[in-house]
Amino acid sequence: MNRQQIIALVVIGALIAAGVVWFYQNYDLVPDKQWIGFQGEARRNPFLAAERLLAKLGIAARRAKTLADLRDLPERGALILPDRREAITPDARAQILAWVEAGGHLIVEDENYRLPDPMLDALGVTRNPVKNPGPQRTLEVRLPQASEPMKVDMHSLQSLDAPQATVQVVGRQATHLVHFPRGRGQVTVLNDLAFMRNGVIGERDHAEFLWQIVRFDPESAAVVFFDHPEKLSLWRWLEDHAWAVLTGGAMLLALWLWRIAPRFGPLAPDPEPVRLRLLDHLQASGRFQWSAGGGEALVESAREAALRRVARAQTDFAGFSRAERIARLASVFGLDQADADRLLDPIKRVTTHDFVNAMRAYQRIHERLSRH
Repeated sequence: MNRQQIIALVVIGALIAAGVVWFYQNYDLVPDKQWIGFQGEARRNPFLAAERLLAKLGIAARRAKTLADLRDLPERGALILPDRREAITPDARAQILAWVEAGGHLIVEDENYRLPDPMLDALGVTRNPVKNPGPQRTLEVRLPQASEPMKVDMHSLQSLDAPQATVQVVGRQATHLVHFPRGRGQVTVLNDLAFMRNGVIGERDHAEFLWQIVRFDPESAAVVFFDHPEKLSLWRWLEDHAWAVLTGGAMLLALWLWRIAPRFGPLAPDPEPVRLRLLDHLQASGRFQWSAGGGEALVESAREAALRRVARAQTDFAGFSRAERIARLASVFGLDQADADRLLDPIKRVTTHDFVNAMRAYQRIHERLSRH
């Protein structure tokens, strides 16, 4: 290694060392938080945070997953029904209304005005679309039981109308909340329940707004959420109540398959695929066209192809009269009068005899041109 190579190595090493020092002086290894979305139960239950909030405030909160869970609603409790509740049957709806009249508190979100909403129809609440609705806005909400106004984000896509309402929350473009008694119970209808979902319940005064809505009935001690009800499933029941039997059966099935597998022997090789020639495919296609009544189309296609090839080979052929064309076909290609007529004029009704003679004449033209 000569002196120049040693100097070059020293310079490169010095640059690398300087770069390492600069990197450690300007960069630090620090932890960083990234949003990965909700996990576990929070992914499946959009109102989990609201349930836990109410539980900390001393109100028992749970989630109803099936219509059967609505049969034992608390007498002086609240039922929260978000939209997309088409799974509620007429019998279940009548049962809920009877529970309200007996003293329950129903908190319900309206469906989109384009969709039917039998629950609001039974309650006498109508929905009206808002022309040119703006983006979601922050409302200043005042409720009789709340000591101070609250800031809540709610959309203005549609407005509520209930003549029997005793409490209303009216914004610039829409009525967002109506509250009224029904029998010994009460009903609260909102046009948007997004404020109580997991992602936004901690913003503005959303948590306080949920608490005040529940406090329309100060004696309420339980809240039930009925969101995206699950359908009864045999497989889900087996998973919950017969998982040990399913596990044992799967193990026995695997053991039986392992026991009988050696009896199958080695796999036989797949036979070599038969590769047809292009001519075989053409023949099969032609037979199909002939059997389907496409003889005239086949003859006409072959005639046009032969005529185009003659016109390309004989550039002055297109300017000849019919007699001159027939003479040229006879002298150059050896076609007689009948074959020349088959080339120059379409065949209206094609018989088997005409088909064979026409194809033979067209083939003769292609052969002559290929030799030349």
